[in-house]
Amino acid sequence: MTSVVPETPPRGTRPRNRRAITIEAATELFWRRGYAAVSMSDIADATNVGASALYRHFPSKSELLVAAVHAGLAGYAAVLDDADSRDDPQDRLSFVIERLAETSLDHRALGVLWQREARNLEDSEQRVLRDELTSHTRRVAELILATRSDLDARRADLLAWCAMGALVSPSFHSATLPRSQFVEVMVDLVTTITSLPMPAAERAEPGGVDPAPAESRRDSIITVATELFAEHGFAATGIDEIGEAAGIAGPSVYSHFENKAAILVAAIERAHVMLRVDRDEILGSDLAPMQKLARLIDSYVRVANSDRAVIRILLSELMNLPDADREAARKLQRDYIDAWVDLYREFSDADTTTARIRVQAVLLIVNDAVQTPHLRTRPGFEQTLSRMSKTLLGIQPLQSGVVLA
Repeated sequence: MTSVVPETPPRGTRPRNRRAITIEAATELFWRRGYAAVSMSDIADATNVGASALYRHFPSKSELLVAAVHAGLAGYAAVLDDADSRDDPQDRLSFVIERLAETSLDHRALGVLWQREARNLEDSEQRVLRDELTSHTRRVAELILATRSDLDARRADLLAWCAMGALVSPSFHSATLPRSQFVEVMVDLVTTITSLPMPAAERAEPGGVDPAPAESRRDSIITVATELFAEHGFAATGIDEIGEAAGIAGPSVYSHFENKAAILVAAIERAHVMLRVDRDEILGSDLAPMQKLARLIDSYVRVANSDRAVIRILLSELMNLPDADREAARKLQRDYIDAWVDLYREFSDADTTTARIRVQAVLLIVNDAVQTPHLRTRPGFEQTLSRMSKTLLGIQPLQSGVVLA
């Protein structure tokens, strides 16, 4: 998607595809600006209709968001339906991978709409969309399982969810290639995931974690606010809710922070510090570039899985920062990703754009997997994510004798 609406109809006309045009406009606006920052008037203006005419098609903004997510998911469903006519399992899977790679670019906003904006919907609306996504992912898992006699349903399910994560990853960045090249990269990523060896033996992650040190009141506010922002979104979280979660009255929060935005600034800064500490140590080591990137992957998987709320607000809440803080946070985020891209390019022949697309896919696969409850409870989950991420970035496995899930 490169424009708000291709061929927006003149005001006063009644095109037969008015509903589709409206969904397309809303999709683009929600993706670019965020659901909370878009009004029905904005959508009406983008489609050259009056607000009253828009409400005749969609009584509420939330219905438009549901329709936007459903439109993206419907593209995936159509591909899966088309594959049913093919007899050979490998042919079906190859067909689906290539067509879904194309569909992921046609519906590039889907990942952001689902992972960032769907939190604004009622639980019942989220459940319907989640069931739809789960159904599509289950069908992908069945296609994988039909071609892999070495897998059981549980491992095929994990590969399917990671493949879906790779497919929606372009939603979270602006890197682009000529379409045929972009599709080729996406096909390679998904094919690598669906072909990943999955040993039958599993090893559980080390049990238990050290108890967290006692926090100051200020740090406690940051911690609970991070959880609330991650679950409900910045716009839907009030100071009173933050205070209650921190065990104080809402107005008492202002003794520690000037306003809610200041809490978000502190939460984002904490998240970046968590990632920077390991990054700086690894980059300053004498390891070869491939080993450095392998260490960065292990670090990111560990942080993402242990501090899921922190990673989620990095993905979803930067747009709610004050302007200066937002630009600073985006620079820190770019610097972190650039470190991965630069290391990857030192031992691969990928150009900068292709490297960035692959790195962003790996990061999104990890981010998505750790937010999926039934995946992260499995033995060997972190090792599996690390091994998959390294494989996607061409890192040769170490002969450590460790059996990965």
